[in-house]
Amino acid sequence: MDNSTTAAMMMTSFTTQLGQSNLWFSTWTPTSAGSTFGACFGLFLLAAFSRLLSAVAHAAQSAWSTRAALIRTAATLSPQLSNDTFVDPKSSPSSSPPLASQSQSHAHAHQAPPFILAVDLPRGVLFAFQSFIQYFLMLAVMSYNAYFFIAILVGLGVGEMSFGRFTGRGGGDGVHS
Repeated sequence: MDNSTTAAMMMTSFTTQLGQSNLWFSTWTPTSAGSTFGACFGLFLLAAFSRLLSAVAHAAQSAWSTRAALIRTAATLSPQLSNDTFVDPKSSPSSSPPLASQSQSHAHAHQAPPFILAVDLPRGVLFAFQSFIQYFLMLAVMSYNAYFFIAILVGLGVGEMSFGRFTGRGGGDGVHS
C-alpha cells in the first residue's frame, strides 16, 4: 500500500445525512430534522457559553491578580514592620529606611507568585470546566456532521461578539482597550 492510498483511506468528509452522526454517545444520534435542529441549537448555545466562560475567566483572573498582589504586598511589608526599619516621626524628614529593606522588596518582585488556595483552586476548577466544554465541542466537530460544525462556528462567533470585549483580547485597536 503506497502513501496516497493510506491518505485516501484516512480522509473523512463531512456529511449532511440525518442519522449518520452520533453526538457524543451512540444513543444520541439525531435521526430527524427536528432532532438535528435541536442538537444544533444546543451546540450553538454550548459554543456561545464557552466564550462566556472565557470572559468570566478573564474577569476572575483580574480579581485574583489584584488579591494576590495585596497578599504579596502584605507579606513583604510585615517583615519590614517587625524590624526596627521604620522611620521615627520625631526624626528629620530626610531620613529614610535602610537600603537593605528596599533590596529585599525588589527581590520579592521577581519571584513566582505564592500558592494561594483561595485563588488557585477556583482558577484550576474554572480552567478544567472550560477545557471540558471545549473538548465536548471538539468531539462534536469530529463527528464530521456539517450541521454540527456550522452550529458550533456560528455559536463561537456570536459568543465572541457578545462576550469577547470582556476577555481582554482587544488586539490593541483601542476600541475595547
